[in-house]
Amino acid sequence: MQAASTTVTAGARPLAAAPAGALALFLGVRGTLTVGAVLQILPVILLLASPVRALRDMPVPPARTAVPPAREGAS
Repeated sequence: MQAASTTVTAGARPLAAAPAGALALFLGVRGTLTVGAVLQILPVILLLASPVRALRDMPVPPARTAVPPAREGAS
């Protein structure tokens, strides 16, 4: 699992670097860093506005329905 996470993260870096470089051409470095800081605060704001904050206990998972065992030789 760690290898998959590292691969996805490392693969996303060049994809994020291209728009950041283009943004730096228009806004400058300081403006680009400001946009990056605001974008990092956005998930925190969304989490605080979500119903997750009101949860006090783990939700009970829905009951599983019984699945009959597979028949041998069935196709």
